[in-house]
Amino acid sequence: MANYAIIVDLETTGLDSGRDQIIEIGAIKVDLDTGEVIDQFQTLTKPDDVYGFFDDEDEDIEDSDVEPDRLDPFIVELTGITDEMLEGAPSNPEAVEAFFQFAGDLQIWAYNAGFDSKFLNNHTEEHRPLKDVLALARRAFPELENHKLSTVAQQLNVSVEGAHRAIADCLITKEVLLRGIKYQIENPHPFHHGFKASDYLPKEEGIFFGKIIVFTGALVTMTRDGAATHASQFGFKIGSSVTKKTNYLVVGIQDLTTLAGHDKSTKQRKAEELIAEGVKIEILTENDFIKMCGIAT
Repeated sequence: MANYAIIVDLETTGLDSGRDQIIEIGAIKVDLDTGEVIDQFQTLTKPDDVYGFFDDEDEDIEDSDVEPDRLDPFIVELTGITDEMLEGAPSNPEAVEAFFQFAGDLQIWAYNAGFDSKFLNNHTEEHRPLKDVLALARRAFPELENHKLSTVAQQLNVSVEGAHRAIADCLITKEVLLRGIKYQIENPHPFHHGFKASDYLPKEEGIFFGKIIVFTGALVTMTRDGAATHASQFGFKIGSSVTKKTNYLVVGIQDLTTLAGHDKSTKQRKAEELIAEGVKIEILTENDFIKMCGIAT
């Protein structure tokens, strides 16, 4: 089963998602096992109608009370994107919709994902969860002075040529992601192969919004990360431990060498204790989980 993921990067008019807008979206489809870029998506995107373009010969410009917005010179210098390049480009909602069509159902990664997520969510009902490469880099490389993309890339001897254009930043992020994943697989403690429950935000429109799901053991048809991504899409909050608030526990294959002589994980034993006390927790197999969420495998 191919282990594909999407890496996305945005260029924007500024840092405030409540005021600023997107000027470029770039994304790549990556095989996380081989590092191969399978496909890519790139579009410039014109901010909304407040951001106006006027021809020099436009007869109405002298009579207009609207002063057309222009890109900040700093943004032009940083990205190389000019006002003229955005003329005729699709709107932000059109560009975001096209990106999500490209991404399909694959998990989406971004560097400082909260930033990209806020801008994307301004123009879509999807509200897809984005996995954060920055969070992974912080956990994998805690000794760095800071965790800017350029700093981490430099530490890993990754070229930053072309930085601050969307596709170039995606390619840099890919290298950080792949090396971060490799590092954590080789150094699994105290990390669980990069899995952190709080990285996944439940989709409010999901049919299970308000419910908490917890995973234990290894899954066969998908990674824990993939399962959590799917679950959050359906509205689940991903729990890191079993409590009285837990609604579902998905039990995968247990590594007996880590169970200290028990035949069940701590999470499963805790769930069974709470069930015996009258707490309503449903224990699911991986197949139960797949059927419940209608996941295609």
